[in-house]
Amino acid sequence: MASLKSFLYGVAPILGTTGATLYERQRALVNLGVLKSAPGRGPGSGVPLTSESFAAVLISLLATDNLSEVDQRVVAICNAKPEGATRRPSDEHVRWVRIGKPTFQSEVAKVLSGQEAQWRSAATGFGPPYRAIRVSRCWRGQILTGRGALRPTDYTIDGTSRYRLVNPAINITAEIEDDVLERLAVFTQGALSQISEEGDDE
Repeated sequence: MASLKSFLYGVAPILGTTGATLYERQRALVNLGVLKSAPGRGPGSGVPLTSESFAAVLISLLATDNLSEVDQRVVAICNAKPEGATRRPSDEHVRWVRIGKPTFQSEVAKVLSGQEAQWRSAATGFGPPYRAIRVSRCWRGQILTGRGALRPTDYTIDGTSRYRLVNPAINITAEIEDDVLERLAVFTQGALSQISEEGDDE
């Protein structure tokens, strides 16, 4: 099993940070229950590398500046649902349930692993389909597509959540865009394909 920890040390330079910084976020996300860790030491223990586990760390990086802020707000933004998907009764809600109830975390994972997002396809025929991943702190996540990243897909925290700000006067937004996003996706896909090849050899 490839570990998320070793992956984070490799991907850190692309994000302009250190492996230790990312690993501390991993540990905080384990404590919050966002990531699952296999007990023990050595091979087979720790958090396995998946696109979803890396997506959680990446979202925490966008949602907070400091490790001390990695709390239930990050859990809420990871679990944010596509805008309109939870309105009942609606065709959007039925479709959301039918395709497996995707969240911001699961959709960011799709983008990082080179797959189509479930909620909104980004097939454009004009260069990289996904242009940016954005978090408005700390109530909305977005995956942006199209030329100039003009087509956002919003994922919002449930309106009943105490972590959702209602019409905040000032939003702080963090995003990963264009070439950095492309480098992250290539790096992630390479690591995941290596795991797959190692599994095939066993």
